[in-house]
Amino acid sequence: MHLVHVRRSSALVIAVLAACGDAGGTAASDSTGASAGTDTTATTTLTTDTTSTTTIGEQPTGEPGTEGATGTGTTSTTTSTTSTTTGATSDALTSTTSTASDATSTTTTDAASTTTTDATSTTTTDTTTGDDLCLCPDIEIPLDDGIFVLSDDSELWKYRPDPNTFESLGVVDCGLMPKMHSMAVDREGFAWMMFKEPKGALRKVDVTNPQNCSDPGYVPGQMGIEYFGMAFVSNGPNDGCDRLYGNSYDPGFVDEAPGIADLLDVDPDTLLIDLIGETDYNGGELTGTGDGRLFLFSGANPAKLLELDKSSGAVLATLPLVGFETTYAFAVAFFAGDFYFFTESGGYNTPSKVTRLDYDDSDNNGMQDLVTVNPMGPIRIVGAGVSTCAPFLPM
Repeated sequence: MHLVHVRRSSALVIAVLAACGDAGGTAASDSTGASAGTDTTATTTLTTDTTSTTTIGEQPTGEPGTEGATGTGTTSTTTSTTSTTTGATSDALTSTTSTASDATSTTTTDAASTTTTDATSTTTTDTTTGDDLCLCPDIEIPLDDGIFVLSDDSELWKYRPDPNTFESLGVVDCGLMPKMHSMAVDREGFAWMMFKEPKGALRKVDVTNPQNCSDPGYVPGQMGIEYFGMAFVSNGPNDGCDRLYGNSYDPGFVDEAPGIADLLDVDPDTLLIDLIGETDYNGGELTGTGDGRLFLFSGANPAKLLELDKSSGAVLATLPLVGFETTYAFAVAFFAGDFYFFTESGGYNTPSKVTRLDYDDSDNNGMQDLVTVNPMGPIRIVGAGVSTCAPFLPM
């Protein structure tokens, strides 16, 4: 089923980016922006390689991305056997000419990195960003050593890429129905969580104590937008202050068609939505970086990873993830030079697996390999958040 999208006035306000609980629709078209370059495809080895300690509970039940109950589980050590599946994916993002107002903006197609240069920012070799106004806090749960993930039934966990483990941080209690849509984590150590009910309600949760929940004052339904995938993104490589971005979602299937959704941001002071520009992806998860880049994970047949211009929504680069799909519940996060995708491990309503995209080609094989690093985590993940205090270069 394809959704009909009614355009809204771009003069009104907001922004956000998040993880989406519903997915799996058929794309209406395969449009990734203006003047796409020639895709470079390569054989990607999709492997499983993990030994980690996780807590496995019951498989959740319910509607796609809205319900599911994870049992208390028992602690067990899971060791997977290595298996190899051959798929195909591009070994470099396809560069697309940006329509942003900054005429100097350029994007590279090097397999190891994608660097956006404009008149106001320069590439830095530091692994952290920040200024005196937006320093990273020293808190009990560090912001720079992993990815925060949220289950469909309000459990907050942390996934650490090294040593490939999940850690439970607690059950979120905001006094609302415990069904989640998406999540983003800010630079101060708060997870911004979007609830299914009331539709699009936002709450701030302290990552060091998920019982500490507050209402930031955001009014749902602005500009007719109820749900969006979201992420915090730094203003630039030399400006660590971050901002919340979102990609809108009209409930139904995650769909792909020209102008079907909106990229937005949320004013940090007024919490009003600002419409930035149209995107071709209804539903989708966002992730941001400490050096100011914004990425979208969405699409169908196959799923795609796109770099977006924060100021216009224009597609700067596209990477088709051939042989890889979003599934019904999914999320994405960027950490230390690589992307981590959280998708259902065995079909609808199953706990999530973790797939890593070697975006920076750290193994120097000339390809951006997709590797299943954890075949089944402890929860069904609908939101992933990385603070902009986390490293954005390889560690």
